[in-house]
Amino acid sequence: MANETTRRRPTKRGNGEGSIYQRADGLWCGSLSLDRGRRKTIYGKTRKDVARKLAIAVQARDDGTIVVAPRQTLAQFIERWLEDSVKPTTRPRSHLSYKDRMRLHILPDLGALQLTAITPQHLQQLYSKLLKSGLSSTTINSSHMVLHRALKQALRWGLIARSPADAVDVPRKGRPKADPFQPDELGIFLAAIQGDVNEPLWITLLGTGLRFGEVAALRWSDVDLDEHSLTVRHTIVRQGNKGYAFAEPKTRSSRREIPMPAAVIDALRRQRIRATELQLLARDWPDLDLVFPSAIGTPIRETKYIEVFHETLEHAGLRRRRIHDLRHTYATRLFALNNHPRAVQELMGHSSFEITMNIYTASVPSVLRDAANSLDAMFHVPDGSDPIVANGRRRE
Repeated sequence: MANETTRRRPTKRGNGEGSIYQRADGLWCGSLSLDRGRRKTIYGKTRKDVARKLAIAVQARDDGTIVVAPRQTLAQFIERWLEDSVKPTTRPRSHLSYKDRMRLHILPDLGALQLTAITPQHLQQLYSKLLKSGLSSTTINSSHMVLHRALKQALRWGLIARSPADAVDVPRKGRPKADPFQPDELGIFLAAIQGDVNEPLWITLLGTGLRFGEVAALRWSDVDLDEHSLTVRHTIVRQGNKGYAFAEPKTRSSRREIPMPAAVIDALRRQRIRATELQLLARDWPDLDLVFPSAIGTPIRETKYIEVFHETLEHAGLRRRRIHDLRHTYATRLFALNNHPRAVQELMGHSSFEITMNIYTASVPSVLRDAANSLDAMFHVPDGSDPIVANGRRRE
């Protein structure tokens, strides 16, 4: 009974001509015996298609020209794909991200399966399991994106007949909601960090909207304290156990010049003194010219500062947020102070105007409220009379 639920009974053919059957997912397959006990499996959308391919394979076998793809598990294929296809063609950070997505979320359940045996049902069940375990839909969606890309490459290489990732319903991807400080919360936070060793870092993030990777890569040569400006030229890319690398920002718009308010100028002057003190205390100090170096002169790590940030918020009596919400606070304050949206886009380094508006207008209700209230001027008349009703009768 078990075999009947997974595939139809193979159709008998002549000796050595192979067999044809249909899997439970509807895919037609052909199986052909080779030498040394090996077999070659052929796939197609219809039985006729498989029969045609099988006849060609029989002829190739008899001629000694048949090529057999190596049997491999999904884990074995993913390892080679990451090394041979992804690593040479993507940024180190993307390669590491792809590797982590597969290692953490896909391979523990599916890695031992043969690459050719994976079906859409396998993926659908896995995504349902991950969702029930509490994994976010965004993480599941991004893991599926990586797997989909890998299986598409397997299809190009002729290792599978079709990608099972094409027939899967993936949980809808959500965007992490911006959670900027409200004005009263911002005041509490600023009071809590006053005099703290990390105050210059938090002030710089709040006053420039830099991403953490950008502030970690910031060099003194990128900063002009006299002109009150800094230039974003690099970002830090972590490479797993191999450490870090300086990389150019991902998009052209991310390479930008940012004017700095007086509070940031003051914070950076104090930070220069601290960086010099750290250098004097260290035995060896790399010549990286970093604005915010670690105690040994290397770029600071976000994982460490996430913990520091959360401890600071807890001591201040504020709820947890992401460090990235300091960047959101910068943007929302710009909006709340009626700065032009295009200016906000340029300062944030967004690649499109739509990204800026979609993220931040909903985060600043006062901006929308002020925009609506400004329409009152449209109904104002110079003599102070009601714009709709005047002289006892309705205006036409």
